[in-house]
Amino acid sequence: MTDAQYANWLADLSAPRIVLCELDYAGGTEYVSTHPYISQPTDSAPNRVYDDLLMEAVDIETRIDGLISFGEITLVDDGEITHWVDRAWQGHGIRLYLGGPDWSRDDFRLHAIGINGGIMSARRGEIAFEMTDQSAVFDEPIDTGSLPDDAGPVPLALGSVYNAPAYRTSDGTQYEYKASYLPCVSLTPKEGGSTTLNVTNHPSEGRFVLDAPVLLDLTVDIKEQHNTPTKIAEWVADYYGKEVAEISLPDYTVCLYYNGEVNGRQILAALPGYWYFDRLDRLVVRQHAIPTSADVTLFDDDIEYDQIALSETQPPWKSLTLNWGRNYAPLSQVAGAVEDENATEAARLRREWSESKAEQSLPDYPLAEDVTRESCIAEATDAATERDRLLAIRSVRRDVYSIDAFMPVVEVGQSIAVEHPRLARKLGRIISVSRSPTRGTTSIEVWV
Repeated sequence: MTDAQYANWLADLSAPRIVLCELDYAGGTEYVSTHPYISQPTDSAPNRVYDDLLMEAVDIETRIDGLISFGEITLVDDGEITHWVDRAWQGHGIRLYLGGPDWSRDDFRLHAIGINGGIMSARRGEIAFEMTDQSAVFDEPIDTGSLPDDAGPVPLALGSVYNAPAYRTSDGTQYEYKASYLPCVSLTPKEGGSTTLNVTNHPSEGRFVLDAPVLLDLTVDIKEQHNTPTKIAEWVADYYGKEVAEISLPDYTVCLYYNGEVNGRQILAALPGYWYFDRLDRLVVRQHAIPTSADVTLFDDDIEYDQIALSETQPPWKSLTLNWGRNYAPLSQVAGAVEDENATEAARLRREWSESKAEQSLPDYPLAEDVTRESCIAEATDAATERDRLLAIRSVRRDVYSIDAFMPVVEVGQSIAVEHPRLARKLGRIISVSRSPTRGTTSIEVWV
């Protein structure tokens, strides 16, 4: 079966559907389904029996903030699977496949991948499992190693980091400092903001050695190779072993620095875009933008009766202050040479953020908001570009509509035109999709 044929089958809401569920545990895999099913002798997994124990097909909600939620997996227990309660399920994989009752097993498509959260309840007649999404792996802290004397984790620097702390890693007469867990392109140590130090750099090891102790605060500028949003997203995916489906982010120069525990979810959230996992467990990262054309069109007849409603309004922005170029170790005392020769640099060394400000005239919106946002952007020109882009998006009121529709073939992030009197074919972006493999409607949220 081709992808086009499968899409046409999905669009036929009268077509019978069954869900195959594969539950891994410490001792192997169990195969269950919503209806009796045996794979064909010619399938890649021939004559595999799926017991019709799956009582509830799992509803799946995907959002552009990277959060995925699943319903429960509930199995019928007539006494034959009561012993399953004693098995080690938690942390093992769950795979859901969707297809037709008379299909070859090889024609079924992977509907969702998740992690077994363990047995939620086990009572007479049923066993229920919790299913969590694969993005939970991004909640695991990144292991950067530890600094001496329980000083915390080795710092993680990504991109072009300005004025970060440096941590001493030697005793006695050695003045060795660690700046970064990852190999660096360059390191520029500074005393009170002054770069006139006698130093031996080892950027590939993320460390440097001074000839003598310093009197003022010691900081360091770090240049690390993952200096764009795309490169950072790729690094996070690689660190956690996740496949990338798409990364569409601006080519800004960015900086991120962490001298405490950090995980992949936090890093992705700091990038100028949104992210999620598609149903094949692949990472998608995109910049939020106003759509200019529709990937899909939703007609009035496709919407369940009276199931379209305005659920949120977002007022426009009268002004935006975008913070950029973070100073990760603001100084209370700046070296005299810097004060005398470069007052602009001295001022930057004292403050945490540089600011990029702009306003727009919105006479139709007297209560438009004044907004401040932080960013990982490292350069003024990029900050101005992003500031103006965000202001343009928020030059009018933005709304979120909740819709229940007879249209299962949609994905988070797609642009959509809605042919309904409430929206009058406005273009919007799908920001949430809640779907069931067997239910006739799909619940979506559309940002317009």
